[in-house]
Amino acid sequence: MSQRLHSWGQVWLIPVIVVIVWEIATRLGILDQRFFIPISDILAAAYTQLTEGRLGGDLLITLRRLGVAFAFAAVTGVAVGVASGVWRWVELLVRPVADTLYPLPKIAVLPLFIIIVGRGEVAFILTAFATAFFQIIISTRGAVKNVDSELIEAGRNFGATGPRYFTKLLFPAIAPGLFNGLRLGLATCLITLVATEFVGADTGLGAMIFRAGQQFAVDQMYAGLFLVGVIGLVANLLFLALEPVLLPWQKGGLKEST
Repeated sequence: MSQRLHSWGQVWLIPVIVVIVWEIATRLGILDQRFFIPISDILAAAYTQLTEGRLGGDLLITLRRLGVAFAFAAVTGVAVGVASGVWRWVELLVRPVADTLYPLPKIAVLPLFIIIVGRGEVAFILTAFATAFFQIIISTRGAVKNVDSELIEAGRNFGATGPRYFTKLLFPAIAPGLFNGLRLGLATCLITLVATEFVGADTGLGAMIFRAGQQFAVDQMYAGLFLVGVIGLVANLLFLALEPVLLPWQKGGLKEST
């Protein structure tokens, strides 16, 4: 227990210090409160907007878009990534496209999606989906390629062929890399979604931050940014909590990468 508390103390020490220094510096006027709002005021604004304003609805809309975009990206990205890692001909078909489109800022294709499907939920979800999709493909393919060939040969000698090759050998072998790829995919999906809402949507946390900026409501801007950060933090903690449950044979895989 003491070791766990020590680890958590190390993780949260710097964030707690930053929060305390921020609060003190803004209260004493060291930081201009026109641009830097005390943390306590940000939390109060977030609570007020959640209970009395539109922030609660915007939060739910962003979470719904994020869930749909990431779910489709995870299923399709893992499938394509595994296929391109296992079969050479699939890699030859997929890799040039994935490696070309992956670095492209997906927010840049939002106007194209709006032209194709119209301005609305589908365009916003497709833009966020595209970011996570290519991230997951590349991470999954890399995990498959890194599996020890001797392990694969030994597994096949013990009957891991056909469907059993994937369920009993490949997926357990790539699980840590796959899990980390999904975690990164969710993070990039959230980033792109908020940027998409910022420039193209009327609802969602990104749109809320943009509205607050237009009205120079700095406390509401920080409240929206705070909630985006909380979503990312909760998602990361969820992956860390699920790791020992889903990957009991791994010890500290994701923890070492955070």
